[in-house]
Amino acid sequence: MPDLPAASAPANQPEELARDWQALRAIARVPEENPNPILRLSLAGERRYANAAALRLQSQLPEAAYAALFAELQAATASTLAAGVRQRVEVEVAAATKWFQVDVVPLAEEGYVNLYLLDVTALHQAQAELVAQRAFYETILHSLPAEVAVVGADRRYQYLNPATLADPALRQAALGRTVAELGADLGRPAEVMARRLARFEQAATGQDVAWTETVDKPAGRRQYLRRLHPVPSPDGAAPWFIAYGLDVTEQEQTQQALVRNEKQYRDLMHYAQAFICTYDLAGTVITVNPALANLLGQAMDELVGRPVAAFLLPEDQASFGRYLAHIAGAGEAEGVLRVQPRGRTDVRHLLYHNFVVREPGQAPYIISHSHDITARVEAEQALRLARDEAEATATARQNFLANMSHEIRTPMNGVLGMADQLATTRLDARQQRLIGLMQRSGQHLLAVLNDVLDMAKISAGKLEMEQVAFNLCDSMGAAVQPLAAQAAAKGLAFTGVPLRTSCPYPWVIGDAHRLNQILINLVSNAVKFTEQGTIDVVGELVDETADELTVRFRVSDTGPGIPAAQQARIFESFTQAQAGTARQFGGTGLGLSISRALVAQLGGTLTLASEEGRGSTFAFTVTLPRAAAPAPAAAAPAAYDTGRLAGVRVLVIEDNDVNRTLVEMMAEPWGVQLDQAATGPAGLARLAAHRYDVVLMDVQMPGLSGVDVTQRLRQMGDPARAATPVIAFTANVFREDIEGYLAAGMNAYLPKPIGQEALYRKLVEVLDAGPTPLYDLSLLKRQAQGRSAFVVQILRSVLANMPRSLAQLRAAAAAGQWLEAAEVAHHIRPNLLALGVAAVAPSLDVLARAHRSATSPAPSPKVLAGAVGNLSTVVERVLAALPAELEALLATMPPA
Repeated sequence: MPDLPAASAPANQPEELARDWQALRAIARVPEENPNPILRLSLAGERRYANAAALRLQSQLPEAAYAALFAELQAATASTLAAGVRQRVEVEVAAATKWFQVDVVPLAEEGYVNLYLLDVTALHQAQAELVAQRAFYETILHSLPAEVAVVGADRRYQYLNPATLADPALRQAALGRTVAELGADLGRPAEVMARRLARFEQAATGQDVAWTETVDKPAGRRQYLRRLHPVPSPDGAAPWFIAYGLDVTEQEQTQQALVRNEKQYRDLMHYAQAFICTYDLAGTVITVNPALANLLGQAMDELVGRPVAAFLLPEDQASFGRYLAHIAGAGEAEGVLRVQPRGRTDVRHLLYHNFVVREPGQAPYIISHSHDITARVEAEQALRLARDEAEATATARQNFLANMSHEIRTPMNGVLGMADQLATTRLDARQQRLIGLMQRSGQHLLAVLNDVLDMAKISAGKLEMEQVAFNLCDSMGAAVQPLAAQAAAKGLAFTGVPLRTSCPYPWVIGDAHRLNQILINLVSNAVKFTEQGTIDVVGELVDETADELTVRFRVSDTGPGIPAAQQARIFESFTQAQAGTARQFGGTGLGLSISRALVAQLGGTLTLASEEGRGSTFAFTVTLPRAAAPAPAAAAPAAYDTGRLAGVRVLVIEDNDVNRTLVEMMAEPWGVQLDQAATGPAGLARLAAHRYDVVLMDVQMPGLSGVDVTQRLRQMGDPARAATPVIAFTANVFREDIEGYLAAGMNAYLPKPIGQEALYRKLVEVLDAGPTPLYDLSLLKRQAQGRSAFVVQILRSVLANMPRSLAQLRAAAAAGQWLEAAEVAHHIRPNLLALGVAAVAPSLDVLARAHRSATSPAPSPKVLAGAVGNLSTVVERVLAALPAELEALLATMPPA
């Protein structure tokens, strides 16, 4: 339709023509005012006209989308011209997500085609949403485990979901069939179908109908919960029905099982011999079984509603509140409760294992299950009492032996020391013989003492084995060599096979002294008891791997032999084969007992083969780890006195004047400036008045012991004076004692009796090591990698938190709570190591042995107390020095 000119009607025209002209103008405005797009295309597809709506559409669509739409319109135009009749097509503009209904009107005789467009996008979207919703609901219905069907007013099926009929073909064929017909097809009994149809009649009155029904299916008999729900029909006439069927076989079985279980639970509660009850989180009894009621001497209904704490001992009632708080958070708890039955004086111990039950919709409660372990507790108490008595006896024996060791070694230190000093002077031949007798007698006495102490260590389980590398062939050969000379002097033939003949690589890790002790005991016994004949000693390699050597040693003699009845007894302590053996041959009867214990600790067995009158053979086999052969050691200097001690100032604190004199005599040739103190307080006074390079400290002194003096020395205000090295003089040779001395702040120790060379070397060793610095931040600074702020943060943290930990440590030690003290020490150990506080390392090691995770026995309270004392003293000094260190560090940092 061509655009009409906007001019007014021609002048001088008849009035009728003017009206027609205005009417024509009004008609021309109709396409322009039409809200739907209208286009006119030529027969060749070129646009000849577009109304305002079409132009708006063109401006609204992206260029590519409009081009696609116009192409579709051109195609529709061509198709319509080819058909020669009016067509209605639908065009999708995918790029713009739009759909248009297009009426194509061909006016070929006019030479153009009119296209009328109607935007049907909203309709398409509504249809798509409807389809999606239908698919969604059908998916739900299809996936429901329940049977769902729609039944018309005529009782014919309109819809069935797969749960009703799994086979799609059967389901499709069922549509339109009546309930009765489909039931017959499926073989449902007539009486079942009759009842089902009656339910339909009941539901037709407008009410929901529900019932249970048993159905025989190929998989077996099933229970169904069925329901009919009437709904309005599409035509508003008689109602339709939605039929539901849910297989509740498992639920029914579960319900029946629950009923059975509930009965079993009641029976369990009633007949169980265990004590069972339930109570709420406040501790109020909810249920109780007869066994527990009988134990408490009360009726069950008397117990319900009462607090559990009412049945406990008064001293346990406060802790029960803490138990309730714990189990409420943890959900489970176990332990022992003590209860006292009504009207009785005895106390029953109940071992319980309790659980919190939390179920939706009800308050949580506790199930308590317990057993009476009173008999076991009483037996354990008796056993504990016996064990405590045995430990007390063992401790008393150990203390006695330690005191005996001290009382013997202290004077022996003077006797042997003075004899050694006397031997260095000008003596005639008779005097030299007398000195030799004194020295040999003293060494024999020490050997006897060492045997007794070894047995004490074995009895106390405190015999330690060193783990160092050594040459097994050289060590055992050197041990046997003096005994070979004794055998030759007695006129005995000494034969054998050295271990080196079968063991080309003899380097192992172990305790050479203890292995030598075993062999020396066996060979010395053979020499002692054999009057004529042969001593045969054989060492042989039994097996070797890349990591271990297994060797066997055998000692045979032609002595009197051991009667069969005595062979088991000779390994007992202080026992010899014959009553007169000790008088004839001497000895304590401890050698074989010690040897057997040493072999057992090495993982072997000491065996005996003997026949009276035909000699004896002792043998043992041990397996030892291999060790790498060390590099050749440099030759030791001929003389140990190098002049290192000249001018060194030493304080000797020793209550025995002979030992003080002996030290003075030993040190005099070295140029040592020696001061003496006979008591602990006198020694402290000298330490306060003078500076010393080293202190020689007797451990056992009346009044203040050596440990006490050392700890007071460490607490002196002068840091240099407090750090004076201390060497312990001790006659106690138990390792625990030595560890206790080091943990209490001593630097080293010397066992009595003291040799002159050993004293010299120990003094040089301690002096060359120098004073232990209070702390060393070099490790912390290396870890910080130049970040001073990191070091500052650590120091501030230590200064803020360490005092509290120190207070906890002292409080735990004061209360004898050594596990708690060990926990605190374990907690602060990383910080102390990071600060390089080396002086507390022995104290921390001792406390670590009292920690819960420790596998070795805990040290004695005396040793632990010494460790806590030294640890506290050193840490206090560190805390006093750190603020200045922190201030100096902050001064080097740039301002923030």
